[in-house]
Amino acid sequence: QNAYKGMKPCDLCFGTVATANPLTITIEGTMQPIPAAAIVLCEAVQARQVVCTDSNGDTVTVPLSTALTVGERVIMLRCSQGQQFLVLSRA
Repeated sequence: QNAYKGMKPCDLCFGTVATANPLTITIEGTMQPIPAAAIVLCEAVQARQVVCTDSNGDTVTVPLSTALTVGERVIMLRCSQGQQFLVLSRA
């Protein structure tokens, strides 16, 4: 059991967006922000939009969700012993 805990395959953690472009996130109790290269975003936290055609035949862009902004709290999974962080949703 201790060996399994030592591996820490995945841990739930909370963070705060430090910068939006490039995206960096800080975790409570850590000094350095997580770099963009180590962050994987789920669709729920990505900027998404859809292009529709209205009844007049005009195309309209409708936002479905917005990108993360500085100061937002996020829920993440820490994977691969802290080498990758999967951002699941906003907290």
